[in-house]
Amino acid sequence: MKKLLFILIVLLIPITAFSNAQKEDTAVSDSLVIWSATSAELTQELANAFTESHPGINVDIISSGTGELITRLKAEQPNPSGDIALGMGQEAFEGNYDLFESYTVKVDDIPALLKDTRSNPKYYGMSMPIQAFIVNTDLLTPAEYPKSWKDLADPKYKGKIVMANPSMSGSAYSQVYQMNELYGFEFIKKLVPNVVWVTSSKIVPNSVVRGEYAIGVTGDYNVAKHLAEGAHVAVSYPSEGTGARFDASGIIKNGPNLENAKLFMDWVVTRDALQIVFESRSRRTVNPDVPVPAGLPPLEKVTLVPYDAIKASEVREDLTMKTVDLIK
Repeated sequence: MKKLLFILIVLLIPITAFSNAQKEDTAVSDSLVIWSATSAELTQELANAFTESHPGINVDIISSGTGELITRLKAEQPNPSGDIALGMGQEAFEGNYDLFESYTVKVDDIPALLKDTRSNPKYYGMSMPIQAFIVNTDLLTPAEYPKSWKDLADPKYKGKIVMANPSMSGSAYSQVYQMNELYGFEFIKKLVPNVVWVTSSKIVPNSVVRGEYAIGVTGDYNVAKHLAEGAHVAVSYPSEGTGARFDASGIIKNGPNLENAKLFMDWVVTRDALQIVFESRSRRTVNPDVPVPAGLPPLEKVTLVPYDAIKASEVREDLTMKTVDLIK
């Protein structure tokens, strides 16, 4: 009998050890790492609100441009240190689709056009950075505002326009992509010498507000933000139309804290989270129940055109490099 009991104990040891190992593997950690392409301030506000409802999770934030974050994501394969990609352009997700984790959020009020529509989605929209022109009203009269994408290559604006380098900013790339789709690369060749190119999309509206440049190409939420602060600026939308694009969030594949990343995705698509996006940055969000930022027209009064994020991602490297070669 003693011999039989000993044999049973020996047999049970590896089973118990395996069970404990399984528990360790599936245990939820106390960490979450967000790689953010949106502003550091907004990211921090979202992180603070998330941890209020999930107090056991510590959030670390890495803020950078979309291009830099994608470069880092590729470099760290197959074990990236980030869990969530926050506020990246839709085309960044499409162009690097295999680097993100499929996940269906628990409650989803986001319209179909503003998220990944596949059966196993990998990203959900957050806000709509509709690209427009921010104009310094002390430097230009309404009659002098650019009214179209084509106007940006007019020699009368040379040196008065500021844009971000498309290799360092997802929104800047979308601007170049839209103009290339409309007028071809010969137009880009005319555009480049007319523009002062900067290293970050965040520099663009601030430079126009300070009067360093008369015109900037930026998301219209930046105009709303500065209007609310009393800046002498106005918004102008290109008459040809501006792409119905959005920035989004998704889970980084093979990230270290998958379960916490899922919790964050369930939360960041809610109206409460998107209300923070609206209040913090005066952005149009993807939730139709969240208000439109003051100073901006309702969506139905903006000429929108389809934005092919898949094509944009497919040609991104080639178009970006050709444009950067001209900037140099």
